Amino acid sequence: MSLRALALATGIAAAAAAGAASAPRPAHAGGFGIPEIGVRRTAMATVIGRPDDASAIYHNPAGLVLQHGLSLYVSVGLSLLDTEFRLQPWPESDRLLGVTPEADGYYAPVQPSRAMGVIPMLAATYEILPDRLVAGAALYVGNATGAAFDGDGVTRYHLIDGYVVAPQAVLSAAYRLRETLSVGASAGVIHLRVHGEREVYPIIDGMDLGSVIGTHPTLKLDGSGWAPTWTVAAFGQPHPRISWGATITGRVDAELTGPVTVTYSDDAPIPNDVLSGRQKTEQLLPWAFMAGASFDLTPTVEVSTELRYWLYRQYERQRTEVVGIFLVRELETRKSYHDSWAASAGVRVHSLGAAPRLELMAGAQYDRSPAPPETVTLEQPSFSHPAAHAGARWRVGRFRFGASYIHYWYQVPTITDSITSPPSNIRGRGTNNIFTLSLEAQLR
Repeated sequence: MSLRALALATGIAAAAAAGAASAPRPAHAGGFGIPEIGVRRTAMATVIGRPDDASAIYHNPAGLVLQHGLSLYVSVGLSLLDTEFRLQPWPESDRLLGVTPEADGYYAPVQPSRAMGVIPMLAATYEILPDRLVAGAALYVGNATGAAFDGDGVTRYHLIDGYVVAPQAVLSAAYRLRETLSVGASAGVIHLRVHGEREVYPIIDGMDLGSVIGTHPTLKLDGSGWAPTWTVAAFGQPHPRISWGATITGRVDAELTGPVTVTYSDDAPIPNDVLSGRQKTEQLLPWAFMAGASFDLTPTVEVSTELRYWLYRQYERQRTEVVGIFLVRELETRKSYHDSWAASAGVRVHSLGAAPRLELMAGAQYDRSPAPPETVTLEQPSFSHPAAHAGARWRVGRFRFGASYIHYWYQVPTITDSITSPPSNIRGRGTNNIFTLSLEAQLR
């Protein structure tokens, strides 16, 4: 293989790695996305066992039987991340980055210039048969996150700019089989879009390709695809003061296709030469199982708990096909994920004599990441985290307003055995602040 061919293969391999790392994940566990839709969930940390607003379409569609008449629901969330990373040098990185590590052996701390996400939802529910059959429809974006680092920073060979956007359209229905048991289901379609930009590190397996592609060639990758989604669910009320819920969400095997380009840097023999192709990446969204229960300790105090579990053991490798470039046909990236889970508990105080229309909620959760530390990348970092939730809802006539706040504490490990290229051996810290507002309108 010629140096040009090797450089081309290197660029595509880097593109595949960027695409795999930045590929969209379900809006669920371990820092991949944000499962925080609706003020019931965001304020109390629990919703599966008693989904009493239209976000039941997302969390537990069988709970739609708690909705009456015709109603509209709007929820808007904003996720603001505060993270800082320190990279450990790797072979020849000092020379190419033009900087040296500090006394402790790590480069100076870096923070993203942009790290945020948005979590919107628009839903409508309609009671077709009183106390028996309820239908719902929703548009929401469970995963819309992005980050950017300084294009001249020490992270430029890992990430310059990237985002994931995954809007979803869903139809749902719930049917009460008897007073104590209801069933429900949702079916929809998700549109996955990713973008990634970084520089290609010119040293691969000890071979310096800088004389061919330059010292800082730029890689850009885009991908998109559609895939069907579905959830089946149950909701039970065995006692007036007790309720429970359970859901199963099906596995999704999506294909993301789009262009990939590598642009040689200005110090290459052929400055700014562009290599172009198309890629197709297989993306797995795993089976998910969720269950929760709520208990009315008193007429004004409810406590609840829930568990969410994702079968990420299925995500062993990321496979990418390259079309239009004869030198590279297929690439695989090792993932070796383990299952992920999130456990939470919450409390709701309501119907107080002094403020009968006010609900106060609080909760806590712990979310375990599925990603082995050695596979973590800056394009899509995934870390376990505890979280604290708080919020309130206030009813005024036919309207109910909600507001909530969540704080994540990311447990960023010190990584010393990274298998990414270049290595993502890091130490750091991170938090996430999520603010949500909601409005419910009872139209009939």
